Amino acid sequence: MPSLQDVWNVTRLRLLVELEKCSSLSQAAEAVGVSQPSASEHIRLLNAAAGEPIVERYGRSLRLTHAGRVLAVYASQALSNLTAGESALAARAGLRTGTLELGASSVPGTYLVPDIIEQFQQECPDVNVHVSVGSTAEVRQWLSSGRVTCAVTCGDMRDERLTVTALGPDEIVGVARPRFLDLSSDGYVDAAALDDFTLLVQETGSSTREYALGLLSGTDYSFRNVWELGSVDAVKRAARRGRGVGFLSTHTIADEQRRGEVVAFRVTDLPSPARRVCWVRLTRASVSPAETYFESMLRSHLSRAGGV
Repeated sequence: MPSLQDVWNVTRLRLLVELEKCSSLSQAAEAVGVSQPSASEHIRLLNAAAGEPIVERYGRSLRLTHAGRVLAVYASQALSNLTAGESALAARAGLRTGTLELGASSVPGTYLVPDIIEQFQQECPDVNVHVSVGSTAEVRQWLSSGRVTCAVTCGDMRDERLTVTALGPDEIVGVARPRFLDLSSDGYVDAAALDDFTLLVQETGSSTREYALGLLSGTDYSFRNVWELGSVDAVKRAARRGRGVGFLSTHTIADEQRRGEVVAFRVTDLPSPARRVCWVRLTRASVSPAETYFESMLRSHLSRAGGV
């Protein structure tokens, strides 16, 4: 019996996505551009490959089963990636001249963007690249003023003037010197264990800082002191020396963890923010080939790292 990997093609991917939208096989077939009998045969093949039904009869119409809805999510992602790939190749073909005006908040600007910029300039040497790195608040202002036309951020960028595309995860974790805290085997600590410790935070305007400052609010515990430091590196340095605990993006501490200089921890029963590495642009601005191709390189980098 063939597997799903054996039977997937673009028509079947699109058919699943359309069925989730309209719950009618005839409408889905029309949207994809095939006949209803052909659509029925596509569904039969997918049912067999999945090992269970992916659609079910509901009154006079069809709807996706739970298995079908799961597959539809991945079908939509696959189609999106194919479209992005086509756009990236088209953009790359036009990259002979131009300028990339890129902004980045501190985490991606320090720990993700430099390597991608290096690769971009090797592939597109005739494109001028200008990069501005600052806090999330500064990047928002740069986009609004036109100083940059696109940006990579990890903080909240909800703004009707901006189009934000999430590309990969950015988890915030606690950071401390090894054996500084009594951690569980899976790296957790109770909020009570943080009571009366010094909190190490980065610069004003950082979204990571805002999360850290509000972490213990609503609990019976509080940090003894707050040390405001000037950068992520300053927080890491203080944490390595046992001055307190910080909260930073996992992207920023990978090297220190590999060297055994810090440990990452999570706080029991306190949620981590659902942050994402995002690509941000002005909604009404035209998109240059350089922007399209750089976004594709960032997406590919995060995918290889397990981001999406």
